[in-house]
Amino acid sequence: MKLSFSTLPCEGWSVDLLIASCQTLGYTGIELKEDHLNAVSLATPEAELVQIAAKFRQAGITITNIGSKIILNGIRSDEEKALTELKQIIGMASVLGAKGVRIFLGSYLRFVEQRVQPKDEVQIIAYVQEACDYALANGVEIWLETHNEYSTGAVLNQFLQRVDRTNCKVIYDIIHPYEFGEKPEDTIRLLGDRCAHVHMKDGVPFEDAKIHEWKYTPIGEGQLPLRSIVSLLLGSGYDGYFSFEWEPKWRPELKELQLEVPSVLADYVTYMKQLAVYK
Repeated sequence: MKLSFSTLPCEGWSVDLLIASCQTLGYTGIELKEDHLNAVSLATPEAELVQIAAKFRQAGITITNIGSKIILNGIRSDEEKALTELKQIIGMASVLGAKGVRIFLGSYLRFVEQRVQPKDEVQIIAYVQEACDYALANGVEIWLETHNEYSTGAVLNQFLQRVDRTNCKVIYDIIHPYEFGEKPEDTIRLLGDRCAHVHMKDGVPFEDAKIHEWKYTPIGEGQLPLRSIVSLLLGSGYDGYFSFEWEPKWRPELKELQLEVPSVLADYVTYMKQLAVYK
């Protein structure tokens, strides 16, 4: 089992600190969040990106992907600008040797009544196709995260068929299909070999039934069937990373815990090693 983590909670960490943390804690992969507060951003000179790539490579750590903030729903006025930015991030990924660039589709939703959002799927598909074609020329894949209205394997299976690009893959963020009531075995079956990466986390439903999303918890303390999900993925032939995504920046319930990031990263490795399928 290959373990990685997202640098989302690692604002201000240097590349050297990220590498040392991977080596100390037992991670062989890392997702680099593209942001001026993180280790890499669009402002990072190409020469520096080359050096960063060399450091991770020499340390034996795989840069799995670049986590972009790009979100497409086909009707936002700034999406042409977002597509231009996405192409820049694809160039970054190519220099860094990252396999994929993560993007989102649709619109953020929190309440059940928001599950149907305005969008132009024809335009979304056109944008994704253009991004995939550009990425292919740079040896990179576009990874759609299971998020928003595009959370389930059922929706993404149809969407991927319409996009019709072999380098369009999926990050299976395990909590979001579950929030929609889709069983993990169905999500995994429907995504098939398009599942390029997995985001691990845990949570419980909010008491208010009007809230669509789940309340996040430390790994292993929620109600997600983590052992079953990992077993199903490995049984399906999945050989990518199980990547830990800790989100106190976005999730008040995690921020309130005031847990130190190094401790949380260490706990994830310990938990994953305790799973029977790991042994």
